[in-house]
Amino acid sequence: MSMPRTLIVRSAGALIFCTASGARAACPVGLTLSVDNDAPASGYSEVKPENWVSHNVEACKGNYRYLSAYVGDGTRKGKALWQPKITVAGTYAVTTSYRASTNRTNDADYTLFDDQGGTQKKSIDQTKGSGCTKALIGKAYCAVGGSCRLVLDGDDGKSDAADVTTFVLESCDATSDAGAPGACDGIKAVSGYEVCEETATTCAGLYSNSAGCTAYCAAAGMVCTARFGAGTGCSSKEAQNPIACGANNGHVSNWCECAYPPGSGGAGGGGGSGSGGASSGGGAGTGGAAGAPDAAQGGGAGTSAGGTAGGWSGTGASIAKTDGGPGNDGGTVANDESGCGCRTAGSGRSLGALGLLLLAAIPAALGRARRRR
Repeated sequence: MSMPRTLIVRSAGALIFCTASGARAACPVGLTLSVDNDAPASGYSEVKPENWVSHNVEACKGNYRYLSAYVGDGTRKGKALWQPKITVAGTYAVTTSYRASTNRTNDADYTLFDDQGGTQKKSIDQTKGSGCTKALIGKAYCAVGGSCRLVLDGDDGKSDAADVTTFVLESCDATSDAGAPGACDGIKAVSGYEVCEETATTCAGLYSNSAGCTAYCAAAGMVCTARFGAGTGCSSKEAQNPIACGANNGHVSNWCECAYPPGSGGAGGGGGSGSGGASSGGGAGTGGAAGAPDAAQGGGAGTSAGGTAGGWSGTGASIAKTDGGPGNDGGTVANDESGCGCRTAGSGRSLGALGLLLLAAIPAALGRARRRR
């Protein structure tokens, strides 16, 4: 078990303590990874894609895909694969969707592969029911960088259909790095925000507190890429009702789609001038939800209100003011998972940008001292 590392520096008559902690975040149960045929980068792919056709009537989301006898080699055979980009290892409930109709196959063969060598098979009659239909395939263990996936094998020439598949985290793997921050953690931490879809670089969901999509996305260090009308709940997106991201329309709730801005550090972003992600980088990086309580002070010239703040040397540090006891006005480091949170001994005041700049200047000062010897 690794111990926290502490750097002690004397500055202006006070000792500065800087601790890198190995604490982990809580397991984000309910984390939903959406793998969609409309977004190949989410992990969707096909075998014999020339045999598949897109259609949007009664789709569960955007367009669905189906095997057609009028394209490709005419066999109506091929495979659809959903392989999520796992950011938190653990057990996921896997639910797929399709458009049910009399034109579909009565024997859609699904195989769910996990990262412990297990497989689960399920056959579904897609002629039963009509319109958007969802089916729970099973549960699978998925590892970060692994190959857990769902495969639909259209092998009977009867026109299998495929739409979005979701992987919902039910429990974390305590032996892995399951505590790594998620891209959308900053959004989830705000009351009135709901995350419905998440990848390593995007978030989508809705607000129900009149905040607007600009503020919603900013809570994860992202920018709004699309906005739609919405009611309540993750199934309420009104795809037919697009709205400008920055519109001041007075709606209590809207659906927001977010992504990291070009050149940003992404989740756990780097320093410099790029915007931070779930753990913002140092330098001029910014992140967090404006107006959230307990504003945390960022490193360098950057600040972050709410979520995780930018630290020094590109690491994240969240500094929250707490009761330091008699003779101490707070400044205790809280939730410092991977970066450096600092405080001064005696005064009890949390170290801000000036203190971090002093730390950054130490190596150069030591070098000049050696050269003068």
